[in-house]
Amino acid sequence: MSGKRFSEAVLAWGVVHGRRGMAWHPLAGAMANPYFVWLSEIMLQQTQLTTVQAYFDRFIQRFPRVEDLAGAPLDDVLAQWSGLGYYQRARNLWASARLICNSGEAVFPRTLADWTALPGVGRSTAAAIVSVVYGQREAILDGNVKRLLARCTAAPEPWASAALERALWPKAIERLPPPGSEGAMPLYTQSIMDLGATICLPRQPLCNRCPLTEICVAYRMDAVDRYPVPRPQKNRPEEYRRWLLISDGPLWCLVQRPGSGIWAGLWTPPEWPMALEWPQESTGGEQLVHDFTHRRWIIEWREAKASDIGKRYGQPPNGHWFSQAELLGLALPSPVRKLMGSIAR
Repeated sequence: MSGKRFSEAVLAWGVVHGRRGMAWHPLAGAMANPYFVWLSEIMLQQTQLTTVQAYFDRFIQRFPRVEDLAGAPLDDVLAQWSGLGYYQRARNLWASARLICNSGEAVFPRTLADWTALPGVGRSTAAAIVSVVYGQREAILDGNVKRLLARCTAAPEPWASAALERALWPKAIERLPPPGSEGAMPLYTQSIMDLGATICLPRQPLCNRCPLTEICVAYRMDAVDRYPVPRPQKNRPEEYRRWLLISDGPLWCLVQRPGSGIWAGLWTPPEWPMALEWPQESTGGEQLVHDFTHRRWIIEWREAKASDIGKRYGQPPNGHWFSQAELLGLALPSPVRKLMGSIAR
């Protein structure tokens, strides 16, 4: 099947089966909002649509225009992002908004090169923006499309490898609607993402509903479950942490993490040194296990009252005290938000 027939099949499927009604989709006959499309693409990196929709709505309520985002304190942006994870995305989003509004009003980039010059905007994200908003003929290669093309071509390179990325970019470009079909690009881009997200699933893909089975090499080989080729398994190193949850009546002590590194700028309970015994006055506690991309944290925590430990150990350096209502407005990593929600009174 030629690239033209591939794109035609994707477009025909998208007209009937593509997802509708997302806040960042353009209204009939209107150009897509570049701020909404950009924000949705950043949120959808590493996060599923079902999770993103509610966060997108809350974020837009708080920052309805890119000018509002650019003018907000970073702590406010991180607080709205709290729970989505991969917080560098929020920091890059905020930094990019400030660049877009550098002249005092929003001036959005209009080319792939100018979008990729912004922090946190890679080639595929930029291509999605310019194709959906401006109808430019640019190929995308997000995770869903990558999986679909890896199956269609039975790509031998392992998943998440640079080699697979290099191999699939030409395949993605070859399958674009032909030159002169720029008006179809918004629908094509959205449709191929939707096809990968809803039909060409990581496990148990719905091949009986796919418009591309005629050319899917993995399907014709009866080997869909073997593609994409799994990446070699690596042991995720484990790191141990200890948190002391200190209360003073209705207030809880949290510390803000440094401006770089894991959970940069977010709020967590103060850490208790591994070399010290737990304070005798501390009680309860369990273990939390939290997986990052390249490591696992095993966190043991206990509770203590400030009045019980203050005289012997003093107050945590850089500690700040918050009520339960204030906690909900802080930028908290998801395991901290869950933990504090379960114990704060």
